[in-house]
Amino acid sequence: MSVKFLVPEINKERWAEEFKYKMSIRELKSKDLSNIGAETNYEQKINKFKNGSIPSLDCFLTLCRFFNLPPDSFLFAKPKWVECDIDFWKAGISNNRLLGVYNNDFYVIPNYKEKESDIKSDCDQVYGITFMKKEPNPSFFKDFLLYGTEYDLNERVEDGKIIYRFPYVNDEKTSEKIFSLLEKKKFSNKQIQTLLDITPQSLTNRKRKKQSWTVKDIYKLSWILNSPFESLVEIDYREETRESLFDPIVFIMHYQGEYEEDEGER
Repeated sequence: MSVKFLVPEINKERWAEEFKYKMSIRELKSKDLSNIGAETNYEQKINKFKNGSIPSLDCFLTLCRFFNLPPDSFLFAKPKWVECDIDFWKAGISNNRLLGVYNNDFYVIPNYKEKESDIKSDCDQVYGITFMKKEPNPSFFKDFLLYGTEYDLNERVEDGKIIYRFPYVNDEKTSEKIFSLLEKKKFSNKQIQTLLDITPQSLTNRKRKKQSWTVKDIYKLSWILNSPFESLVEIDYREETRESLFDPIVFIMHYQGEYEEDEGER
């Protein structure tokens, strides 16, 4: 059975533009971001971000807290359909994620009711399944924000500003969590390699905890598994704290239903 998953590649140009914009509106220089997290951000590294380089996972989570942005709204997607030979029903994928069927291919998206209703308006419905007349253009979903996230309950608010602790990714626990979720969904090694566009050796290194997961990996997995970005990451914290730039009310959960349903199935 052929299933096509909507998978995001990171739009590096838009990421660089957003990063530079967030710095410019606060009149920040590269050196101002040198000590905001568990790892030192040298000016050369910050300048690379301005040119489209994607930070390490630790650094990216720190930037999210510093600028008070949910990960999904700090990244921009270049969505694409990735074909994967998998049994839709045995994988335990929620029916609510099935956009429809075209040429016997099942098209799976994260929960996205607004866009879904637009696409399904010109389709045939047979026994509750949508049969599409053409393959949906993945760029239709380029501005899709799956959901935001919430700060850990241990974050503090003082005078209307968040005082955040340095996030530090626990690579071992993160890897265990991700492979546990993939196993429950019955993804094979070959299917994981296909969906994430990684080599067999790279997957083996992740399983043996010799290679860390990247922002690119977690972004893809969040759409594939329909889970909030940070729910896939096990975060430890350093004792050092810094003050976030923006009002904490910006950092809110946008999405509930589908994720809670999927959690109930696990």
